[in-house]
Amino acid sequence: MIQNLMIMGKKTSTEPRILLDCDVIIHFTKAGQQLLLPKIFPNRFVILDKVKAELDKRKKSIVALENFLEWSKIAVIPFPKDKEILIEYARLKSNMGDGEAACMAVAKHTKDYIASSNLNDIKAYCDYFGIVYLTTMDILLEAYQKGILSEVQCDTFIKEVKSKDSKLIDGVDSIKQYEQMVKK
Repeated sequence: MIQNLMIMGKKTSTEPRILLDCDVIIHFTKAGQQLLLPKIFPNRFVILDKVKAELDKRKKSIVALENFLEWSKIAVIPFPKDKEILIEYARLKSNMGDGEAACMAVAKHTKDYIASSNLNDIKAYCDYFGIVYLTTMDILLEAYQKGILSEVQCDTFIKEVKSKDSKLIDGVDSIKQYEQMVKK
């Protein structure tokens, strides 16, 4: 995979940025693996300031999230001022959270990818507009396939996140199960 070079969230190669939504960050934080994100897709993740504002509302995990932002060196970028993106964001925001709406509005117009596991909110829209999206499980599978995490570490991640009342993929309790599901 060609490495994408980014300076403060600006694309400098052909690989799209990956706009992180809250739930993926929260999943990796709950599993204690938040600092792995930049290693899985180096220099591709960014966080929109609207997603950061949504994260800031989570008082019980604010320290872990602030540490994640500081140590991961993932850029927090301003929401674009483009009129089309603003209109799309306002339309989407009426039906979903700020983070999902912001990520989808931007991705629709920039061809960036989205990292979100909130499939109820994003799947139909992304499929319709051809937006590539990655769930937490997709990112975890990438970490497994690149040898960043072992099978045991991935399975521990899944168990840890689920034990802390977060949803991943129903009926999937191991990275091998997910890998087989994706192959079908």
